[in-house]
Amino acid sequence: VLFILALTALVPLTGMASESVDIEGTVNDNYQLVDDQGVFYEIADTTQGNQLAEKHIGEKVKVTGTIEKDDDYQVIVVTSFNTLAE
Repeated sequence: VLFILALTALVPLTGMASESVDIEGTVNDNYQLVDDQGVFYEIADTTQGNQLAEKHIGEKVKVTGTIEKDDDYQVIVVTSFNTLAE
């Protein structure tokens, strides 16, 4: 019973963590997105993330995805992206 209560208590926290966000920034050659404030996001190894990281290095983009925190860095799981005019 306590185990089920503990799991139920964690459900709202995990739901909040996967909220979709939009971030504008520049793709660098280290598989990262750097926003206008200088915050670095590791780009997750997914189909959309790989396409972004490999084909748009140095470009300004708007990325939609979810943020996952992993120790000392943030990972963006890309669901879609658009290139922006400079």
